[in-house]
Amino acid sequence: MEAPRRTLVVHGGAGDWSEELRAKAMAGIDRALDAGLAAFDGGPLEACLAAVRVLEDDPLFNAGIGATLNSEGFVEHDAAVMEGRDLRAGAVGAVRGIRHPVDLARAVMDDGRHVLLVGDGASRFAASAGVETADPAIFLVDRRRRQLDEWRRGDGDTVGAVAFEDGHLAAAVSTGGYTGKLPGRVGDSPIPGAGLYADDRLGAAVGTGTGELFIRLVLAKFAVEQMASVNAAEAATGAIDLLDRRLQGRGGIITVDREGRAGAAFNTGWMPWGDRTDATP
Repeated sequence: MEAPRRTLVVHGGAGDWSEELRAKAMAGIDRALDAGLAAFDGGPLEACLAAVRVLEDDPLFNAGIGATLNSEGFVEHDAAVMEGRDLRAGAVGAVRGIRHPVDLARAVMDDGRHVLLVGDGASRFAASAGVETADPAIFLVDRRRRQLDEWRRGDGDTVGAVAFEDGHLAAAVSTGGYTGKLPGRVGDSPIPGAGLYADDRLGAAVGTGTGELFIRLVLAKFAVEQMASVNAAEAATGAIDLLDRRLQGRGGIITVDREGRAGAAFNTGWMPWGDRTDATP
């Protein structure tokens, strides 16, 4: 079998997804995969960005439009991107009024002065970088208001993508955190090594789950380092096994290795995810 030249893996968040939402979630994953594959001519990072933007636009997922509300009833987004060639990364945390938070993370990376910007400083940087903003009210969808009223976790959390093309790897992630979080809380998603990691020598990974536990385990980097000796699927399983065994944590992860092989694992009720490969020159 010919090795893939391009691979894209996308997830829509590990959690306790209700049965009536699962078909809709997989339709969203398919749309994200379509968009990502169409953007591959710009490289693996562009493929990840295109896929994540689709999920940020879908109110079903906990990112962008569908993000969960914090304890004071408003949305704060986290997002990050990373390229495996030179280990460049950009991230934002606790930002408000950004139409596509993953684009702001990309702008931070391209600017090059910092890796992570948060809060008002990140929003001011968005204005200077020409990143699209939006009225924060557009993120207040009815389903998330009901969840805040009930003070429970959503159906899934975080969206992300990893991609491989001709030996190069990239990752992108976006999230609203979890329902009822404290204002200013930043999870694992915008922290390279915890919520995402990409290294051309090994592979790429993006996680979803209880962010504080992913930070404590530096779980995305753990998964990528495992790909020095095992394939992407085994690395994903090993990372979730560690999360469960060491901290009794719940979550999921997607991976792609330096050969373009895809992997995914989760220990929650469900995680919508999918992958596409392309071996054409």
